[in-house]
Amino acid sequence: MNERWSLWQRNVIDRFKNMPDEEIKKELQRTAHPVAVCMEQWQGDFNISTLIRNANAFNVEKVFYFGRRRYDRRGTVGTHNYTDIQFLDGGYDQLETLKDQYTFVGVDNNVSQKTFKLGEFDWNTLSKPPLMIFGEEGTGLTQQAIQMCHILIEIPQYGSVRSLNVGTSSGVLLYDYVRFLRSSKGQHILQRERCDESDSAQNGSYQLTLL
Repeated sequence: MNERWSLWQRNVIDRFKNMPDEEIKKELQRTAHPVAVCMEQWQGDFNISTLIRNANAFNVEKVFYFGRRRYDRRGTVGTHNYTDIQFLDGGYDQLETLKDQYTFVGVDNNVSQKTFKLGEFDWNTLSKPPLMIFGEEGTGLTQQAIQMCHILIEIPQYGSVRSLNVGTSSGVLLYDYVRFLRSSKGQHILQRERCDESDSAQNGSYQLTLL
């Protein structure tokens, strides 16, 4: 039982096995994709650990959440230790401040507003990196969150169920966006982000030298 639990706490690929958590976190931040995720968590802890695990798998730059602060970390299989996670104490007001950095992309299949179907939406039209916002299991996005979104995306479904759960939805959206970034069409976005980070680091070093 103890060995099994230790595997859950540190489920990493081979090249990270002998690295301390802080080094893994720094390496992931250095190579992160220009995308962030956010989840409303008002009633229960059903999917946030899966959202964090997916965010780590696709190496997003940040995870935001608000509502309930506490969540069961076991489902993250240790990824909470080296994923950049921020709880928004200020709720919607603090979320609003992130519009300077991101294009807000709401993900919901059951809204009255116009949505774009995943697979038909062109990620290249975004002027800023996306912040993908997910609602809670059973309720979806709140109206307040929906009103804040620049774009709403739905995942096409072909069965009888009304929606996918948040954990599944986040994995589908992140896979689609990262695949776009890695394609020839999205490479310039990824390269620009890397160059911007490199320039910032060089400028910082130059400023330190001057001091």
